[in-house]
Amino acid sequence: SKSTWFFISILQVLNYVLYQAHLCAAYAYTAELSIDPKEQTIYNARFQTINYFSMLAFLIVVTLTSSLLHVGDIGQARVSQTLAFIVCSIVFGFAWKWFFHPRPALRQVPDNSTLLTAGFRKLSHTSSEIVQHWAPLRYFLLSVMLSESATGALSTISTTYMIHVLNMTSSQIGYVFLCVFVAGIPGSKLGGMIGLKINPLRSALLCLVVFIINTSLAAWIMTGEESQHLMYLFAAIWGVCLGWLHPTNAALYCTIIPRGQESELMGLYLFSGLVFSWVPPFLFTFLNEIGASMRIGLGSLNLFFAGGFVFLKMIGDYQDAVDFALSRGVGGDGDDTWSSKDSCDGSNGAKRLSLPELT
Repeated sequence: SKSTWFFISILQVLNYVLYQAHLCAAYAYTAELSIDPKEQTIYNARFQTINYFSMLAFLIVVTLTSSLLHVGDIGQARVSQTLAFIVCSIVFGFAWKWFFHPRPALRQVPDNSTLLTAGFRKLSHTSSEIVQHWAPLRYFLLSVMLSESATGALSTISTTYMIHVLNMTSSQIGYVFLCVFVAGIPGSKLGGMIGLKINPLRSALLCLVVFIINTSLAAWIMTGEESQHLMYLFAAIWGVCLGWLHPTNAALYCTIIPRGQESELMGLYLFSGLVFSWVPPFLFTFLNEIGASMRIGLGSLNLFFAGGFVFLKMIGDYQDAVDFALSRGVGGDGDDTWSSKDSCDGSNGAKRLSLPELT
């Protein structure tokens, strides 16, 4: 309501921070499942498929529940938050009880440090190592900074484009995003298949090419209200690419990072995907303010997709990047900010599960 919107806004910010922390832990766990590129590709494709199915199911349930209760926008938001709380409580509670088994720590905090100070020192050292010595990681993170900023801004920029150029209604825009959700499911499967057929690096490069072609055609062809029907087609292709790129990037990153630093490096991965998220909307707004066509603004996303493509190409041979990560050993950099503990499998403190064990 009008009296609680500010408090709810604060809670939403806190919720986003906690969500990023959860993602960091989840991605770190994913990286520990296997060091085999094919297995990582399968895992991440399946996770993304489940993610899209869950979002689509949640969207349908919220919409149907809101319709049956005959509530407005505020009521629908309350229904959504209530259902999210109930579902998350059940799922997280079950996972905490049955799936999260005790696990030895990879490192111990030195006696003369605290967890906070030692963590920042370790992060600083790792960042310096990436910049100076770890070329594959450096170029991958630079690619993520650009490509993820574009995918994150796509919903905002496309919504503005649909309203002001295509003159679409709110219900039409809702159907467009439904197309994106639905298309993301086969996109995840497609990304997994292509990643297995070639490798995650080439798969990510191909996905960015499709992103560039689709965005260019959308900006060129959709010029007005008469092009509304084409938006569903372009949205479906964007959805396929979104479902394709995210698990492919995750699989690629999981296989080129050194063992024993998964949580730390996954934090850098998530940070890289968010740090430039403001740049594409800013550029779109700037172009609009100086009188440039919104078609140019939509097409400006290709600057970031193309930049991501260039940096991915600079990684070089994928197998060389994987071998380099494995050669770094536990901890990856020889830094003594943390004291290593004996691992439970002789490698990084976590049992490596093979694909048959998980399936």
